[in-house]
Amino acid sequence: MPNVMTNPQGYNRAMSGYVPKMQYSSDVNFNGGTRVDFGFPAAATPTLVSNLIAVGAAGTTDLSGVVQFPEPYGRTITFVLGAAGTPNITINGYDYLGQGISETIAATGVTPVAGKKAFKSFRSVSNPGAAITISIGSGAALGLPYKALRCQFETAGGALVAAGTLAAPILIAQTASTGDPRGTYTPTTALTGTPVGANWITAVFDFVNDVDVALGGGLHGLPHFAS
Repeated sequence: MPNVMTNPQGYNRAMSGYVPKMQYSSDVNFNGGTRVDFGFPAAATPTLVSNLIAVGAAGTTDLSGVVQFPEPYGRTITFVLGAAGTPNITINGYDYLGQGISETIAATGVTPVAGKKAFKSFRSVSNPGAAITISIGSGAALGLPYKALRCQFETAGGALVAAGTLAAPILIAQTASTGDPRGTYTPTTALTGTPVGANWITAVFDFVNDVDVALGGGLHGLPHFAS
């Protein structure tokens, strides 16, 4: 039987649970797939984190009091401006281990834009240009507990379904524009957040603990970039 990863408890923001060059964990089955329990992820919502908050010219707005993502390993974000504009917006927050994350994404006005890194909670949003209003929400891709090489299959309410889409982990040093160092996962099963059996999502992954001699890595992937 593959291992079943249960939802982790949140880490204190003052202390990161990231382990550099992590080689082994009791959660990970290296002789077969490791089953990850995502629970009942909610549908992507463009205003879940904030709805049209103001960010001043070349300013930063605090987000520490906003909702954190309930998904166990976080998820990607989306954002949209309240009007036309193409500034490079930086979202600062934390992953499920309590590591700081910064992601910079080019806005496209009132068209929603998706990020690539899995956030669990938030610290601030900033922009380098004129004052804006911005809504920040949840994206379609879910965060992963470890660096994933492959998804073998997915289950929905205990029924076998096809594997979803794995965005490969980034194996070079993180910047504000790279993807997630552990990868992210977009399930085949529709995300609804409704706690009924058919919406309970698990998936079986092959995790990899490779370490880059110069950069580190291991099961938790390379360290996130945070500004």
